[in-house]
Amino acid sequence: MPSLLLERLASTLAARTRITLAPPNRRVAAVLVPLLEVDGALHVLYTRRATTLSHHQGQVAFPGGTRDPGDRDLAVTALRESHEEIGLAPDDVHLLGTLDDIETMSSRFVITPFVGLAPYPYDWRPAPDEVEAIFTVPIATLAAPDAERSELWELEGRSVPIRLFPVGDQTIWGATHRITRNLLEVIATLS
Repeated sequence: MPSLLLERLASTLAARTRITLAPPNRRVAAVLVPLLEVDGALHVLYTRRATTLSHHQGQVAFPGGTRDPGDRDLAVTALRESHEEIGLAPDDVHLLGTLDDIETMSSRFVITPFVGLAPYPYDWRPAPDEVEAIFTVPIATLAAPDAERSELWELEGRSVPIRLFPVGDQTIWGATHRITRNLLEVIATLS
């Protein structure tokens, strides 16, 4: 059944009006939101960033990064960064479409997320200086009524309500949570 869902997802992403952002003084970046068909179920692939990185250390993320001057567009950025971070060859990805742009507050990025189908199984090769772990989560788990929660976190000396997906020993929050939420909202329109 995932193949039909993926076709409908690609059509919906192409037809919808997405939010695009271009605020001044922000770094332009792109991520790949890799989808995989695992044992007949659709999964989302995530990474946990290395604790030695300068931004978002140890956080759950999608593979991606800042646009290089040589990247002809942001899709190339997402695919290039995915290859560098997790060893996913660009030719092995079937891009389905683009989600809404989001911006990060603390690191001042504007991120364009590209949804793509990646093969499974695959010989993932995490770059040790960038990625500590690669894991997948079934869409059904993320879309379950009790999957998402809100917590009060202490950030920069103040209590901030944070929306998150606790999954096993991983916590999906921040920009990655917002991108995941956007993906789930688009998928929900397919049923």
